[in-house]
Amino acid sequence: MKRFGVLALLLLPLALLAQSPSAAVGGNSSLWAGGEFTTFNPDFGCNNASPFQCWNLQLMGPTAFFDFNVRPKWGVDGEARWLKWNGQGNMTISNYLLGGRYRIVRFHRLSGWAKLLLGGGWIQTPNYPQADSLKGSFFAYVPGGTLEYPLWHRLALRGDYEYQIWPSFYGGPSVTSTGTVVQHNNGLTPNGFSVGVTYRILGQ
Repeated sequence: MKRFGVLALLLLPLALLAQSPSAAVGGNSSLWAGGEFTTFNPDFGCNNASPFQCWNLQLMGPTAFFDFNVRPKWGVDGEARWLKWNGQGNMTISNYLLGGRYRIVRFHRLSGWAKLLLGGGWIQTPNYPQADSLKGSFFAYVPGGTLEYPLWHRLALRGDYEYQIWPSFYGGPSVTSTGTVVQHNNGLTPNGFSVGVTYRILGQ
């Protein structure tokens, strides 16, 4: 499943690039790709879901993405994320997601997009493979938003927020830094921010 997700995300932009530029993107379409630095509240070991309240547990890592804007206001977003830094007890989360996006606002040169992605979340909980820890994959649906500001005719600054919903997640309890026991039997909602750059490969 994990390998399939990676392969699907890689093959879609490669399939577009294999065509001629005009056939791949059309008159008003464009293909962008880039990278970001991400910080997430993993919603495991923290009794607060805010992305600003559990800095000692924040997971961090790189994100790679592409945006195929089929029309000026809507397109397809695909991303792969690896949050492997700063995790308590070697905790990690990875995502492979694909879905749609729609431009909801443009203010001067700044564009705001809403998105809804589907895919998988891979998690290794703290201190795996100790008792009550786990390593596995779960279905995720992910609403979010993106801001883009052009720096050059092919390069743009990108900021992103995602609220991930893993409805089937069930894991053992965790203990917060204040000694509070948190149960994880009602799904998981990792969420956080990414900042990076995106480069236009094809289109206008």
